[in-house]
Amino acid sequence: MRRVLLLALLAAPFAGTASAKPKDAPAPVAAAAAAPTARDLAKLEKARTDAFAEYETQLASGQKARAADALVALVEDATMAPFHAEAYGKLGDIFLALDLPYAAVTAWNRAFLAADDTNVADIGLHVPKAMETAKRVGDSAILEEAFSKNLALARTEDVRGQMAFLAAREAFHGQSYGLGLGMLKMVKEGDPSYPDAKALEGVILNQQGRPVDALTPFEAAQKAGRDRGIRFTDSLTLNTARSYYAAGNYPRAIQGYATVSRGSEFWPQAQFERAWAHFRIDDLNGTLATLHTLDTPFFESWYFPEADLLRIYSMFLMCKFPQANIEIDAFNEFYKPIHAALQGWTGKSDKESFELARRYAETGAHDPLPESILRPYGSEERLRASIAAVKSADDELERLKAVSANPFSDTAKSWVKERRKELIKVEGARISARIAEQEAQIGGMLADTEIFVLDILRMKTMLYEQAANTGMSLDAARTVKREERVRKGWREWPYEGEIWADELGYYRVDAAPECPAGMARGSKK
Repeated sequence: MRRVLLLALLAAPFAGTASAKPKDAPAPVAAAAAAPTARDLAKLEKARTDAFAEYETQLASGQKARAADALVALVEDATMAPFHAEAYGKLGDIFLALDLPYAAVTAWNRAFLAADDTNVADIGLHVPKAMETAKRVGDSAILEEAFSKNLALARTEDVRGQMAFLAAREAFHGQSYGLGLGMLKMVKEGDPSYPDAKALEGVILNQQGRPVDALTPFEAAQKAGRDRGIRFTDSLTLNTARSYYAAGNYPRAIQGYATVSRGSEFWPQAQFERAWAHFRIDDLNGTLATLHTLDTPFFESWYFPEADLLRIYSMFLMCKFPQANIEIDAFNEFYKPIHAALQGWTGKSDKESFELARRYAETGAHDPLPESILRPYGSEERLRASIAAVKSADDELERLKAVSANPFSDTAKSWVKERRKELIKVEGARISARIAEQEAQIGGMLADTEIFVLDILRMKTMLYEQAANTGMSLDAARTVKREERVRKGWREWPYEGEIWADELGYYRVDAAPECPAGMARGSKK
């Protein structure tokens, strides 16, 4: 296939100039392309041999560094463009042999981007080692764009599946959900990437507003990923619960949220989302009980402002106006300083945002922002991978100083630096956008608390009007006083203000609405 391409390129200079066509003359009939002659093929082979002669000579003599110099000279020569893809691939092999894995990955990535129909099969031979090396340096994402553009690089079914998964991730990040789903269909059951592919399929279907359809791939991912560990299982359980919630099946959502392991990093988020599911079925006591866990000292450094507003709104609907007002004051006191800190970060560069998150992930330091803002990045896989990749790049740039006398060193350094800069920019921009979103969110919530105060006044007025129109009493709904009994198999201790870690997630609230009889929402009449 390489020879066909070279034939076409070498034939171009010998083409004659076009002559003017008489007016009204019939269009010429396209002639079939002539098969290359033995002489043409010989010229093509000689052109390739000449292009790689210096590389072959140096490699045969064991001079890998000089062989790399020869390849760098070739890829920097615009007249040698037909051979660039092959040269990049060979350069990746040389860099790997010289213990420069990051430079190798950048070279192979260039080979994949430069490949075309005439050499894709040969260039595809580099794909397995490129994926393995990219994983080693922590930067599999570097290959996503090339794979999304050219899945024909795959030589075997298993390689095609892994490539398709990376390509689908690229499509997902670009919000090309239909394209991403199409690529995921290439990942077959039994493929190493199959559990991740099914999990991503479920996420994409949810993004498309198809939560019921998402349940099937999540179930398949659970089944295929049983050996992936509890973290993978918990993430799928959480996403499955989210699908039930989005589908309006709140009881199943509650069941799913409750299944997330108590020791999981996802458990606090599951508690918050579970509280919303209880709220959707007017189980305000269930909402308050679930939110009580997040209101304990164990979660003071977590970011759940919406949970505090949900607690206030639940109390509002139960006509617990004095307590709702107390909660509003506490919300303003706690979140105004956080809002000010977020506003202070406005204008910081993406690099500064990346360094802030990296410093927190590595040391726990979070100034000048509250820890609650940065906490998610401490365990986020995506950020950890980017941090590992940047460290790999830094280590390799140090090693390249030892071979700075070789011309290839400058090229390798520029490629690695370029990728390092791109990683920091992409991750930093993502973190900056999230911080800006949180600043706007907190600002809006602080404004909402003022509306809550007005709503409480309106609610009281409305209740008085309803009572006047219906003749009902404004006294709180009466409840039957019963002696508390401890259920069989249970033990009970009086609450004295202490909070214990093993109690988290097991709180119950039996709060009676204080609305006039028959007017309470979320209560049994």
